[in-house]
Amino acid sequence: MDSQELAKTNELYNRHWWFLGKYKIVHRLIQKYIKTPYTPRVLDLGCGPAYFARFYQYTGIDPNTNIDAHNIIKARIEDVELTDKYDVILALDVLEHLEDDRIILRYLNENLKDNGIAIITVPAHPWLFSEHDRVCGHYRRYTKKQLKALLREFECRIYYYNSLLFPVEVLYRLITKGKNNLKILPGSLNRLLFFILSMEYYLLPVLPMGLSLLAVVKKKGGE
Repeated sequence: MDSQELAKTNELYNRHWWFLGKYKIVHRLIQKYIKTPYTPRVLDLGCGPAYFARFYQYTGIDPNTNIDAHNIIKARIEDVELTDKYDVILALDVLEHLEDDRIILRYLNENLKDNGIAIITVPAHPWLFSEHDRVCGHYRRYTKKQLKALLREFECRIYYYNSLLFPVEVLYRLITKGKNNLKILPGSLNRLLFFILSMEYYLLPVLPMGLSLLAVVKKKGGE
């Protein structure tokens, strides 16, 4: 991702409906699957604004984050090796930025507790790959089959999301030839789109299509 795009993205993390809706869905999934007598330990790969640090025992890894804190590692995901185990590993729109996306397997094998979960989101549909993807530093978009193949040694459920606005988003991207459309919308519209996206949590099992894929991953034989 170039420096101009990075600065723009950092500004949007905590305000744009797409980021906030995604965070809401992920937060609900963690609450659904992780029942511990203590605050869950979360490892956030490509943590950006470290949104989930306010809720959990948190470690984030991101070479580009502007956050200075003891629990944030400013390094490339590929260059970090951890010995700790976590209840949750997050890789939210990260794998498409890695030339070798198999690096996620090391973290899942070595750092995920046996009864923990990983939540992974990636952009869907290779046919939608555009200038927007290139500017954002994406190597690829994924099909369900490709993501399932990558995670084949684990139990996983893969869902589409960002589905209810899918036709509008696809049309917009075709018209604008994939130029970056991430910008802060007027407050009422931003709130409406956030509400629509966050409500997709309840529809994940039945959504037939979407701009993104979400995988809930467990170790085989885990609880």
